[in-house]
Parts: sequence; structure tokens; C-alpha cells
Amino acid sequence: MSEKLTDLTFMRGLTNGNNTNLIKYIHMFLKATPGLLDTIDKSLDIKDWETLRVTAHSLKPQLSYMGIKSLEETIKTIEFNAGHGLNLDTMPDLISKLRTDCNTAMVELEADLKSLS
Repeated sequence: MSEKLTDLTFMRGLTNGNNTNLIKYIHMFLKATPGLLDTIDKSLDIKDWETLRVTAHSLKPQLSYMGIKSLEETIKTIEFNAGHGLNLDTMPDLISKLRTDCNTAMVELEADLKSLS
């Protein structure tokens, strides 16, 4: 089995090991992330770089809280490039990686919820 993308060490510390609160935060991430990813996709399609930047900025701490280290540089690059109009030709590949890893992370977190409940 490959290594997990998510690492809930930070969240376990933040919640002092309280599974009820940990479950609540995971649910919040699972609820918010699909909409944020859809907004990022739509913003890319219409080249609305400011909305893309703001949405990436909103998603960035959530990825960090869930310990998705594989996306730290990706989300920072998306936010920076959208905000500065740089390397916009690389945006589709960056966003594709973002979506793929987020989808994998959401599956992992759903499994974590089952084990925590």
C-alpha cells in the first residue's frame, strides 16, 4: 500500500485528541473542499485569476490542517501565479494535481471517519 496523503497529527494536537472535534473538522473539510475545487476549475475555465487566487488562498490552510503535504507547494504556486499573472500556461496541470490529490485525500479522510466513529 502506498503512503497516505493525509496526516492528522496536527489536527489531533489541535483537538487535544478529542475525536468528536476531530470528526467535526474532517467533516468541515469534506464539505468545503469539493465546492472550492469546483470554483477553482470554473475560474480557470474563464480565466478569472483573482477568484482563483482567493479560492486557492482559502483552501491552503485547510490542506495544511489535514496534513496534505504533497499539495503545499502546489497550492502556494497556484495562489502566487494566479495573483501575479505568471506561468498561467502551467495552471491546468497544477490544478489537475490539486484535484487528484484532494480526491485521494477525501477518500482517506472518509476512511478515517469510519475508524473514529
